[in-house]
Amino acid sequence: MAPLGESIPAHNTHAVSVSLPTWSDNVKYEEGDPLTIAALKCGYPRFVYHPLVVKVFEHFEKAFGRKGETCRVFPSSRSVKECRAFMKKMILKTNSGYDSSLATSIRIVEFAVRPIFQESSPSAIDPAALIQNTAFVYALMFPVAAAPVAKMFWQHAGEGISSRFAEYCLRVLGSNKQSVEYFSDRPGSGEIRGVMAASDRFQTPGYKHQDQSGHMEGTSGSAESNASHLFVEERFGRNLDFSLAAESKHILKKRIAGVLADETDGKKPAQTPDQPRGSEVNESHVYLFPTGMSAIYNAYRAAQALLPNRKTVQFGFPYTDTLKIQEKFNDEGCIFLGHGTNAELDYLEKLLESGERVSALFCEFPSNPLLKSADLKRIRSLADRFDFLLIVDETIGNFYNVGVLSWADIVVSSLTKIFSGDSNVMGGSAVLNPTSPNFKRVKAVFEEIYEDTMWDEDALFLERNSRNFVARLTRINQSAEKLATFLHNHPKVEKLHYPLFSDHDIYAAHMREGGGYGGLLSVILPDSLSAARFYDRLDVAKGPSLGTNFTLASPYTILAHFTELEWAEKFGVPARLVRVSVGLEDVDELIAKFDAALNEA
Repeated sequence: MAPLGESIPAHNTHAVSVSLPTWSDNVKYEEGDPLTIAALKCGYPRFVYHPLVVKVFEHFEKAFGRKGETCRVFPSSRSVKECRAFMKKMILKTNSGYDSSLATSIRIVEFAVRPIFQESSPSAIDPAALIQNTAFVYALMFPVAAAPVAKMFWQHAGEGISSRFAEYCLRVLGSNKQSVEYFSDRPGSGEIRGVMAASDRFQTPGYKHQDQSGHMEGTSGSAESNASHLFVEERFGRNLDFSLAAESKHILKKRIAGVLADETDGKKPAQTPDQPRGSEVNESHVYLFPTGMSAIYNAYRAAQALLPNRKTVQFGFPYTDTLKIQEKFNDEGCIFLGHGTNAELDYLEKLLESGERVSALFCEFPSNPLLKSADLKRIRSLADRFDFLLIVDETIGNFYNVGVLSWADIVVSSLTKIFSGDSNVMGGSAVLNPTSPNFKRVKAVFEEIYEDTMWDEDALFLERNSRNFVARLTRINQSAEKLATFLHNHPKVEKLHYPLFSDHDIYAAHMREGGGYGGLLSVILPDSLSAARFYDRLDVAKGPSLGTNFTLASPYTILAHFTELEWAEKFGVPARLVRVSVGLEDVDELIAKFDAALNEA
């Protein structure tokens, strides 16, 4: 069991989980306990700013910040402008608690990171100088008092820069500083730098400052040196050339479309006649995003662009940020049907018949953390009758296990999870259903609003990690089903949420040939004390995230809904719920660990 604050996986610079080994650790983390926060080497990147990302923030603050300002950095002009608009709206809301003057003090800095390369300089050994030319980053500068609002956008939209993006920027800035310092001390350095300026091969860092009015003015800033944290395997012999990124993204799209075999065993995701993923679907229907939440956020953007000035619907209790997007970004509001029952669909149908219009219904298949499955056939019928989009999150089920695209207009997924498995890279995808009656207009909207902001190196790692995801998922399916059956029958377990036991008939109707029930399950113990004891004694990795190649547990409700525990419990998500993501370990050994923890609890 990893100690408090250790990255999961351990000693991994780009790990997307962090060890919170005791129930108390999770509570203290949510309470903001200084000692607990100080112990964290990392965290889930949308919730905890990665140390390398923080260094990029600090660089911009030092180079361009005014007194009392901080910043957040984004990979595109579109995302930074949307963050600024979101911050203004939230600050100016009635009873927001913020000084309205903060809304007029938000400005944008656009920054071009261009490697200086000179064969005779020390920085010539830096592969970054040869791999990629220029990276554009966009910093939002604002008063420190507005930082919590910026954090909302960073977390809910998932549009911030990744740790590898930050690492690249810091490496190039440090290398440039070394080159400048080296040549400034050389005899005849003026002539050499003159040649550099005249040659297309040699570039100097470019800086552009944009104030709130949009005026552009030249400026400059000193680059900070950065100690690279690349692993030996990345630095020696296995460093991935950025020039391969375009091909990697193309392969990823084909793999997500279900038309590319698993390189480990030659298997393709199974197809069934009424679930056509892999036949009509191809890579042109797949869009990549830097995170799973970014995929959901952009699906929301597409729905609002296509059917503006309408509410959205959240059907079933979802992963927290999916609901937050609809509640905080949509001025029209969100209809929350948190129980996900037929009775709530009856209510929605009557509401729509009375004249209410919605732009989209969001649901998960199955849901996180209750593993409930929505009646997609009935929802599709309502969507066709009342002209709204059906957007389904298949992260938990995965398209190898379930076929949901034939019912949806858009299927979104977090590639950070089982598709990657290694817990060392973020990513997301959206797939458009080419058989949907709305396909042409949805496709047109995506072509208009979409931009590729997935960092190239992240795509390279995602492609490498996902080559054997079918073989991994097949084994995890088998292990999770065996563990879930054991827990379902255990006398100390009050309730076990798993698709085999939760809405089984609906899930089974969508299961693909050769598919399974997935690797996620949720255990509910009789009371908080037994839940805490069980969690503390469970000998597996413990931290946020899921879909990892190793078993990972977390007190989900504590982490996701700490400030709204009573509200969550009303929807069947009590504080004593422990969510478990099953990995590739020997299942009999895993069962023994769970049995021991339950007996001690």
